[in-house]
Amino acid sequence: MPIYLDISHPNRMVVAVIQGAVTVDDIIGAAQQFVATGAWPYRKIIDVSIGVSTVDATALEALATLARSNAKDMPRGPTAFVVDPARSDIVEQFAKMTEGDRPVKTFKSIHAARKWLDENTRR
Repeated sequence: MPIYLDISHPNRMVVAVIQGAVTVDDIIGAAQQFVATGAWPYRKIIDVSIGVSTVDATALEALATLARSNAKDMPRGPTAFVVDPARSDIVEQFAKMTEGDRPVKTFKSIHAARKWLDENTRR
């Protein structure tokens, strides 16, 4: 799978790094791992800065709907996306589509993303 996941239960944090081309099925698989491991409510850094996606607007809406349906059983943790500003359109669109569901923001660096999560997470 082109999505590398590091789930830290003690820190209640997930770091996901997209490497290579990622499909909707890959993203759904990662979300299923979040749920299966109990990490759905954890704060997340999702680094898409070097990945490539084949996700279109229709699939994006389906992903948002899937995420919302999982959130009925447990809340979603805040999410920080790390993006390449030259290729961030689809991630920006997803963030705007889901911003009412949980705190979400895009960043140019993992350090800024981690700082935002640390500053905006209730412990």
